[in-house]
Amino acid sequence: MQRKNRNIKSQLFKVGFFFLIIGILIFFSSPLKKLRNEVFEEMRLAIFKLDINEDNTTINNINTENLEIITENNEVKEENDKKANYSYIGELSIPSIRLQRGFVSKESKYNNVNYNITIANEADYPDVPSGNFILMAHSGNAYISFFDKLYRLQIGDKASVSYNAVTYNYQLTKIYNQAKTGTVAIYRNPSVKTLTLITCTHNDDYNQTIYIFEEI
Repeated sequence: MQRKNRNIKSQLFKVGFFFLIIGILIFFSSPLKKLRNEVFEEMRLAIFKLDINEDNTTINNINTENLEIITENNEVKEENDKKANYSYIGELSIPSIRLQRGFVSKESKYNNVNYNITIANEADYPDVPSGNFILMAHSGNAYISFFDKLYRLQIGDKASVSYNAVTYNYQLTKIYNQAKTGTVAIYRNPSVKTLTLITCTHNDDYNQTIYIFEEI
């Protein structure tokens, strides 16, 4: 009888230990995934470094349908968990919010908000005179929410873009919101080279925020 009780306790201990391990793996899966992606991001950046006024222009056809507030609890496609083989052509840096992230070319299939900070199809590259370099990314707290801290920006904050071995410096001059309709209107001075960042409005499911930086 005592031997039978010991066997039952042993089996219960094994089952309990098994579920404990499973629980630990589930609990830490998201943080580990985020850490892994941060490591890959550092590697890619290292590789890259080695190698609303009357005179404003309104652009009404910037497609933002895929922008969302993404959290760890969302059911997001896990395509970006597969091995992604790509390299950056440039880098966005905003020191005040400690943002440093690379971007791929517009032609790359990884120029997608579920992989990277994304260059809008309508964007000019940073070396185009009086052009508008437009970047989009998710907000939220998931590991692909690359613009999660943009809401902390203030007028006057600096940003820089490195592209083709040249660094372009910008200063934030305007912040405004628009309702989520699938497109956004961009208000900027057409005679000044501009960096535009677009993401979902912080803690708001119905609006998106546009940040206008002008070259300095």
